[in-house]
Amino acid sequence: MITIMASRRTPTLTGGQGLAERAHEGRISGHTLKIIRQSVGLTQERFAERLQIDVTTVQGWESGRRPLMAIPMATYLALRQSLLQLDAHPQLVRQLDTALEADQFIGHVLNHPTTHVADEHPLASWVINRTFTEFASWPLTANPPSAFRHLASETRRRGPAAPSPALEAGERAHFFEHLKIAAESATDDEPRSALLRRQAYYVASFDESPDTGEWLASMQRSEMRRLRRTSEWTPSWAVVRSGAHSLARLGDREGLQEFISTRLSDDVCEMANLNYWAYWLGEASEPQVTDLFMIELGLESWQGTKLLRHLANRLEPVNPYMEVVTHTLWALIMLRPDALSPSAAKQVIGSARQALDFPAVSDRSRRELEAVVYALRMIDRG
Repeated sequence: MITIMASRRTPTLTGGQGLAERAHEGRISGHTLKIIRQSVGLTQERFAERLQIDVTTVQGWESGRRPLMAIPMATYLALRQSLLQLDAHPQLVRQLDTALEADQFIGHVLNHPTTHVADEHPLASWVINRTFTEFASWPLTANPPSAFRHLASETRRRGPAAPSPALEAGERAHFFEHLKIAAESATDDEPRSALLRRQAYYVASFDESPDTGEWLASMQRSEMRRLRRTSEWTPSWAVVRSGAHSLARLGDREGLQEFISTRLSDDVCEMANLNYWAYWLGEASEPQVTDLFMIELGLESWQGTKLLRHLANRLEPVNPYMEVVTHTLWALIMLRPDALSPSAAKQVIGSARQALDFPAVSDRSRRELEAVVYALRMIDRG
């Protein structure tokens, strides 16, 4: 067993770092460590014994009072190696890195509402994916990341599940207010500014308050005016796309329906939509720093199997993204039929037929689902 030399250093907070960041500290990574510890069936005391450290150090890591971000890199790497030696699943151990990124993101938003946001804001530095978003939204929604959901029955057998790393009411208000300020400060059409606005809108949609819904609707109207009537792909096209998804999350599906009808009208935009889905789900796994990858990435650069199954599993009228899921599934099969395996085709046909039985399905989605079933049946016969 590797001995963990626990650091007793505390993070040095200077400049823009303040009370909100100190309050948040390392809650997401701390809860992640707690779940990993529970997954191998160890109490805090037994875990500390195996690591040869004081139990108060483990308690500090898991609570966030002694953030993992504050420990030396060598200590952190030794901790990860020890978790693997304790038979923690490697996929879970890898989530610690993402949890640390999410903690850093939450802390930054809490303490840096503006000032050169396009140069220093984390949402302007890279295109976030589903895994990161699940961790970053965990304190906002209380929904655990999908990487942990398969542990539900196991944690019930071994002890109570870890509580959500929730933000306090004041922190939550500051987080969303600062996110809005950052988005409104990124006023130009440069790719990084557009990226910041787009991603800020999506993260803001995790706040279900009426004020945020009204703000998102107002910002979407501004983005539509910026995009004007063009149907060609631009960074602003990507912003409008995320704005429509954000409003759909909050219950307004009309904007998403309009986006599909008017903004997915050529092959370039269809390709951009598919590339983004592939990136979001991890099939196009190379990190991206702007949204330009949507039109620069070839469709043949990712497999499509994960995307196909993901879409098929979400053909439900209660899904706020039902319209775009249906359209994306249709476009994927038309443009990438090689993504289909016999088992995947059977699953898609079954899901599409089930969705067609719901009367709430729109006429457009119904036509696309019928086209999907027909195309797959023809492929199967061929």
